[in-house]
Amino acid sequence: MGADRALLVVALQTLLMGGVRNYGDDETVAFQTQRALASAAALDYVLMLATETAGVRIAHDDAERAIHDGFVRAVDDGLRLVRAIAATGDPDAIAFAREALRTLRSAVDSENLGESERRFELIALAADLAQD
Repeated sequence: MGADRALLVVALQTLLMGGVRNYGDDETVAFQTQRALASAAALDYVLMLATETAGVRIAHDDAERAIHDGFVRAVDDGLRLVRAIAATGDPDAIAFAREALRTLRSAVDSENLGESERRFELIALAADLAQD
């Protein structure tokens, strides 16, 4: 399933956990923290599937579907978290959000989510961040 995909899972986990760690005390971000941490935890299973280290035999189609669904959830929660972080207006938070967009864009491209509303959300968020 590829090392690149596994690295992207780790990047998404880093984004979610780092966003909560660094900005979760902000009232705007606090509403997103539980969901973001739950998605980061769920990515552990996605990582095991992506690296074929789950410890049990899982049908390829089932594993692919679970990986894809994990990416979708992480991207959706990542977008919400990054939007909340950017809304704080803090220059460091805005820099974090800009960097996070790269990871989210890679995940959207990797999982062929470009035809969904996620692509438009990425574009809108990037445009908002370009104004800051």
